[in-house]
Amino acid sequence: MPDVSLWAVVFLVVAAFSAGWIDAVVGGGGLIQLPAMLLGLPNASPAQILSTNKISSLFGTTTSAITYGIKVKPDRRTVLPLAGLAGLAAVGGALVATQIPMAWLSDPARGRS
Repeated sequence: MPDVSLWAVVFLVVAAFSAGWIDAVVGGGGLIQLPAMLLGLPNASPAQILSTNKISSLFGTTTSAITYGIKVKPDRRTVLPLAGLAGLAAVGGALVATQIPMAWLSDPARGRS
């Protein structure tokens, strides 16, 4: 387990609450959480940070989808195919991300020609 200071933990907790609030109100909380994790956990690998960010996004999106489904009652004939397509796109994106050289994630300038 990486050695994390108390200030880093406080920073990450504040960033997580801020990201959750923004995600609930307008969406896009990952734009706060991901950079905060990159700053607060400098010794973690990009894959660890991205996967941790995606897990929290998964729980937030699932909660939103359940709440929406209870309140709005969408047509399942429309929702289920779209959910399947979104799942396939997520798997495809993850597979593409595994092919990106780590040097591009750790030093974007190094990846340029």
